[in-house]
Amino acid sequence: MGTGLSPNRSDRRGGGPRRLVPRTIRWRLALTYVGLILAVMVALGGYLAVLAREQYTDSLADQLAAQARLVGEIVAPQVEAGAGIAEIDPVVKRLGTQIEARLTIVDAAGVVLGDSAADPAAMENHAARPEVVAALRPGTGTGRSSRFSQTVGEAALYVAVPIATDPPAVARVSLPLAEVDAAVGRVQRDVVVAALIAAALAAAAAIFVAGRITRPLTALRHHASAVAAGHLDVQVGPAETQELDELGRVFNRMTTELRTLVAEIDQARARLEAVLAALADGVVITDAEGIVVRINDAATRQLGCSPAEAIGRPFVAVSRDHELAGLLRAALAAPGARLLTVEHGLARRTLDAVAQGIVGGQQEQLGLVVLRDVTELRRLEAVRREFVANVSHELRTPLASIKALVETLEAGAVDDPVARPDFFGRIVHEVDRLAGLVDELLDLARLESGRLTLRLKPLDPAELARRGAERLRPQIERARLDLVLDAPEDLPRVLADGPRVEQVLLNLIHNAIKFTPVGGTITVAVDTGDDAKVRFAVRDTGVGVEPDALPRLFERFYKADKARRSDGTGLGLAIAKHIVQAHGGIIWAENRPGGGAVFGFTLPPAPAPTIQTVAAPDAFATVART
Repeated sequence: MGTGLSPNRSDRRGGGPRRLVPRTIRWRLALTYVGLILAVMVALGGYLAVLAREQYTDSLADQLAAQARLVGEIVAPQVEAGAGIAEIDPVVKRLGTQIEARLTIVDAAGVVLGDSAADPAAMENHAARPEVVAALRPGTGTGRSSRFSQTVGEAALYVAVPIATDPPAVARVSLPLAEVDAAVGRVQRDVVVAALIAAALAAAAAIFVAGRITRPLTALRHHASAVAAGHLDVQVGPAETQELDELGRVFNRMTTELRTLVAEIDQARARLEAVLAALADGVVITDAEGIVVRINDAATRQLGCSPAEAIGRPFVAVSRDHELAGLLRAALAAPGARLLTVEHGLARRTLDAVAQGIVGGQQEQLGLVVLRDVTELRRLEAVRREFVANVSHELRTPLASIKALVETLEAGAVDDPVARPDFFGRIVHEVDRLAGLVDELLDLARLESGRLTLRLKPLDPAELARRGAERLRPQIERARLDLVLDAPEDLPRVLADGPRVEQVLLNLIHNAIKFTPVGGTITVAVDTGDDAKVRFAVRDTGVGVEPDALPRLFERFYKADKARRSDGTGLGLAIAKHIVQAHGGIIWAENRPGGGAVFGFTLPPAPAPTIQTVAAPDAFATVART
């Protein structure tokens, strides 16, 4: 065999420039494939470096976005309430320490309300930050930016998400990009080493064995390597010899079948992922040892964990519930489905759990646990039972009184000129009480079903508060209470249904009258909050409300402890809540630090009048104010 650089005898006889070209396959393949592999590896190295950086950055951005949404939900009530740096910054610093990332809260004007790594009061306005602008842009939902931070002195990745406040604020989380740069550097180093090794191996193989193989086989070898790396779209071209051409066709048929098989597997996997992601029920799949191998988003929410924390860990550690773990063990030990209802976690969420052992591919035993959160269903069932019981109780009392009075009249009291008017008066009173209860139930039904029509128009909130207070002033004076009206005249007008708002005020003031002792004071106040909405508040100096009863005051038929029990139906506050919500406002109740309670609600301001130009018949423009 020649060296590959010296011409052979035929070249000497034929002569010509071809004598300068290496004739042996060994040298030709060595020179060709060494250069080719180096070029491919360099391109692949650059591609992998860019891909690694993008994937790592995207993964980090998704994680930071999730943290930002969680932080946004935590601070949203404070931001909505108009809290400043003094209230928000300590919370932000504590949360930043827990998530080990820099956390920043920015209001809609770009003012920094809290930062875990710096003094927010000393920080400049962030309204022009790219991630803040993107997060506040409608339809975007998330802002992202990578740049050098002057505050911390290093390059960082910033991810910002809007906070559900009005106007929306922004929660931003950032991490240094040093980890991303280090990961990309490792990929580049590995690619360089791999390129050098591949080049050396290709040269050695071409020198020692290329003399015994042909070019189609070399191409086939490279295509087989590509298939092994996952590139199933490669095809071998036709060869000059029958044997190698047949080998190429077989290889192409193999890659086609592999491509079809992999596509079917990917499609099945994608369908399974889509189904699991869309399920409202939690699904957990484990192996025969109870190790979690798959969990969907609903299950992570129900069990209070993340997929990264769950996959690869025992189910008992993920669920943190011995009853659920025992249910899975029983299902894996014997065929058949197992059902159980448990109260899970500190929040005592009610879960219906079904566990069953299944057989996967290659006779692999798997465990399937399906979780359904029925907490709200159970609560609604309890509310329905309470509603029926309360309605029955409220109806039974006047009906029993009417029955007793009628029976007494039938027994002869109807002929008693002294008792008869009193009995008939009591019957009328009980009938009026029943009619009032039915009217309130009908109002509540219309409010809850959305069938109540509100006649909205701009109204003066001070006048609304004054009319509501004056209607009950005689009753307040009979109860020997003082009435204070705090309603400035320069308040913005509200868009409301006047009679319905007065009904809310009457309910709240009447409630304050009933539970304020003689000599107390009832204050009806109106002002504007930081969110530009008009706030109405009825304050009393009464006995207050038990803390445990505050969340339930606006439920139908709910009555607090004996200190605040009355002869009413318990529907007034529920009706008031629905009227306020129908206006787009909120209603609340709280105890005053010095004693007594505050019942308040908000109403949206009326839109400012607009000026429109309308063409007049005489071709001149007239101005109409709406």
